[in-house]
Amino acid sequence: MTEVILLTHKGCPVCPTARQFWEELKCKCEFEYKDVEIYTPEGLGFIKKFAIRSVPTTIIDGKVEFVGVPEKNVALNKIKCPEST
Repeated sequence: MTEVILLTHKGCPVCPTARQFWEELKCKCEFEYKDVEIYTPEGLGFIKKFAIRSVPTTIIDGKVEFVGVPEKNVALNKIKCPEST
């Protein structure tokens, strides 16, 4: 199953929109989803591993795919979801 990890920060003005975007897709498509605050041990590990410089950042199946809020059709393609609306 596809794994989506969204790296966020509570002070980020764009992060709530990215979080809402992925949560809405999660209701329509089947994938594992995790929202990770960057200033936690887990978040800092992702920052180091992927050299993250900005949030929100989306990691899909172990690869950084998006910075910011992705375009819906591109995201659907990346998570292999047939949803087309």
